[in-house]
Amino acid sequence: MSESVAHAHATTRDASAPRVVLVSPKHQGNVGAVARAMANFGLGDLWLVAPRCRLGHEAEAMAVHGADVLAAATVVATLDEALADRTLVVATSARPRTSDSHASSMPEAALARLHGRAGALVFGPEDTGLSNAALDRSDLVITIPTAPYASLNLAQAVVLLAYLWFVGRPAEAPVAEPAATRAAATPAPAGALLPGPAPRREQLEAMLAQFEALALRTGYTDARRVEGMMRHMRRVLTRAASDDEDVARLRGLWSQLAGALDRADRTKG
Repeated sequence: MSESVAHAHATTRDASAPRVVLVSPKHQGNVGAVARAMANFGLGDLWLVAPRCRLGHEAEAMAVHGADVLAAATVVATLDEALADRTLVVATSARPRTSDSHASSMPEAALARLHGRAGALVFGPEDTGLSNAALDRSDLVITIPTAPYASLNLAQAVVLLAYLWFVGRPAEAPVAEPAATRAAATPAPAGALLPGPAPRREQLEAMLAQFEALALRTGYTDARRVEGMMRHMRRVLTRAASDDEDVARLRGLWSQLAGALDRADRTKG
C-alpha cells in the first residue's frame, strides 16, 4: 500500500474509538486479518498481550489496507498494561456467563456504552478464549449469538463487533467540554455533587488489591476462598467507585483501617 493511501486510511479513523486488545494470539494471519477489519470500521488502536506468534509476511498480507494498524500495534506482556488507562472494558466470550461477576450482555447494548469513553474491546486466544482472571478485569462481557455450533474465528468476531460499533456510532461524536463549562450551562441542584472523571482500570486494580490484602488480614476471607470472594467483590466495588474521588475515598478508608490494625499489633507486642 502506498504511503499516501495509508495516510488517507489513518486520517479517517475515529480517535475516540475503542482500543482492540488481543490476548495471546496464536496465528499471525489472524492478527493481520484483525488489523484489516479494524481499518474497515475506523478502529486504529491495536494492542497485543503476550502474543505467541511473530508478525511477518503472512500478517502483512492479511492486513491489506490495514497495514498501518498492524505496524502501529502495541505489544505488552500483561493484560493489566493494555487496560491501565481504560475506563470501560468490554470482554468477549463464546460461552454465555450467568454469574454476577460474568453477566453477559448483548453486543449492541454493550458496544453502545463504549461511545465517548476510553474503552477497550478484549478478545481471547483462538484456542482457549479468555480466562476467568481476564474476564474479571472487564466491566461487561459480550457473547455473540450464534447457532449451536459456536466457533467464530478471532478475526470474524472482531469484524462483527467492529461493524456493530461502527453502525451504532452517534451521527456526530460529542465534543468534550470542560467541567466548568458544563456546570455553567446546566446548573446542578443545590448540594448536588457533580460526577468526576471515570476511574482508569489501573486505579481500580490498585483499589481492589488493597481491599484484598485488608480482607485477608482481617479474616474476612482466607487463601482458599479469596479468589471466589474477590470475583464477586470486584463487581460490588467497581460499581461503587464510579469516579476518581470514590476510589480515593475508599482507598483512604482502607488505609486508615490498615493503620489501626498496625497500631493494635504494636500495642500487643
